[in-house]
Amino acid sequence: MSEKKGLIQEFKEFIMTGDLVSVAVAFIMGLAVKSVIDSFVKDIFTGTIGLFIKCQEILDPVTGAATGKKDCSGLAGRAYKSLAWGSFVNQLITFVLTALVVFAMVKVYNKATKRDLTQGGPTDNDLLKGILEELKSNK
Repeated sequence: MSEKKGLIQEFKEFIMTGDLVSVAVAFIMGLAVKSVIDSFVKDIFTGTIGLFIKCQEILDPVTGAATGKKDCSGLAGRAYKSLAWGSFVNQLITFVLTALVVFAMVKVYNKATKRDLTQGGPTDNDLLKGILEELKSNK
């Protein structure tokens, strides 16, 4: 039973480390940024490109003459139909709300673990002095 308790305690310490929380925050924010970029490309950029690309004219297969109809089924047709500003703005709002929620969760986590990010650990000089003292004591 004590082995399980030790394993549970180790797992709890692993979950509560700042490094794992930082990775989780980076992952969540990365996905949120990806959705904004995807929306920009799909809803704004592609539509803007489509404004400059003309649809292809459909040719009669027998005579090769123009039929007067246009084929807008490719990139140009999809892009030219609309610029989806609303979808892009929606993704921006979702990103800002996600960032606010993650920020609030990190603040609560820091308060719960009583970590003060402004309070640093030992300085480089302190660490070097400790190493030097350890080396001197081993001689």
